[in-house]
Amino acid sequence: MSHKVEVWGEEVEVEVYQKSKSVWIAVGTYKGETVEVKRSTRGAAVLGWKDAARYRGN
Repeated sequence: MSHKVEVWGEEVEVEVYQKSKSVWIAVGTYKGETVEVKRSTRGAAVLGWKDAARYRGN
């Protein structure tokens, strides 16, 4: 399932999938770097990915 996430004014498409019952993974490329985040819910994975991409974008 893909989500569109806005990072520093740029729209990025992130793939989110469920690896196990309590592990969701969000993966996407931001500024040429692959960012992958694992969280316990889909929404948390998307927000975690956005935070990680913003951190790398600074």
